[in-house]
Amino acid sequence: MIREIGFVSSYPAIMDNNKIFNTKGENDLFEPFNILKQKLSSKKISINTIDLIDNFKKLDLLIVSRHENNIHKLFDIIKLNPTIKILLISTEEISVALTQAKNLLEIGLFDRILTWRDDDIDGDLFFKYNYWNPHREYQFNPQKSRKLLCLINSYKKNYYRSKHNIYSKRFELIEFFNSRQEFDLFGHGWLKYKKKLKCYKGSVENKIEIYQNYDFAFIFENSNNEKGGISEKLWDAFAAGCIPIYYGAPNILDYIPLDCFIDFRNFSDLKALLVFLKNMSVSEKRNKRKAIKKFMSSKEYENFTSEGFCRTMIRNINQLGKLKSTKKNILKIKFIFIKKLIINRISILKHKRLYYNLLISKNF
Repeated sequence: MIREIGFVSSYPAIMDNNKIFNTKGENDLFEPFNILKQKLSSKKISINTIDLIDNFKKLDLLIVSRHENNIHKLFDIIKLNPTIKILLISTEEISVALTQAKNLLEIGLFDRILTWRDDDIDGDLFFKYNYWNPHREYQFNPQKSRKLLCLINSYKKNYYRSKHNIYSKRFELIEFFNSRQEFDLFGHGWLKYKKKLKCYKGSVENKIEIYQNYDFAFIFENSNNEKGGISEKLWDAFAAGCIPIYYGAPNILDYIPLDCFIDFRNFSDLKALLVFLKNMSVSEKRNKRKAIKKFMSSKEYENFTSEGFCRTMIRNINQLGKLKSTKKNILKIKFIFIKKLIINRISILKHKRLYYNLLISKNF
């Protein structure tokens, strides 16, 4: 039975000291974890970030995200508590974080892995979850005047030239729309772009408030090949009644009706898309928004909210509590991990910190 849980955060500066459980975070992104802690507490289960835990031997379970950033912490805890169970929440696309690939997760470190990647789910080690999102209420104001089109995304260099990484598509559309008055760009970091962007309007504190000023928004995931990979971006646009132009999860229609969005894949080029958007009638836009509003009141949408996330987490925690504990061998885990990294030809330079933690850490 699980009674004590430690959470190993991806980004200690914003998540340690139970911030992920006690604060809302930017755009309320931590709300699902706030609610999860409350629900677990009602079941007499304690969960805290590991910086607040003074005795790792008492832990029954570790919940981890971005394990490659925290591998030395995991080994430190395993050394003290070799039979501790570890649940990984996969939080990044493979084209962004190469170590999230299925074969690189099968290293004997995890007792269970939660992933949105439908093709990975096997009911043995890999189980389904939807990326955590706060519950959004539909907030469309029909009296508000709107511009045509926007994109909200931070500027990041595309380090991984995977054919499935679609950062480059964002750059293409920004270049196309840069001199056009119909389009505005928002997000952090665009002042570092290779040239000055006329379309850039600054960073954003509240995405929904921005989306409320536009009829349409580009909603691009980081990758175009991960079935089930639907992030928070879509729900922010939905909440504002801003019609998404979506590109990402190839099986998006398994989750969301086409009536709710515009499929970017259906257009031969950006010129054709722009003509389509400009010619969409008021009644057609109204019908899209009706479909969005209907979807956001459905059980299908609930699966992507805090409620759905907590339900999934608690079910998996309970199931892990019934599994027999097995002793983890740090040396064996390191050997398998390094061997797979080499076989997969992952650049040592790009992952030098990971290699250092694997090879040089004190508990080798």
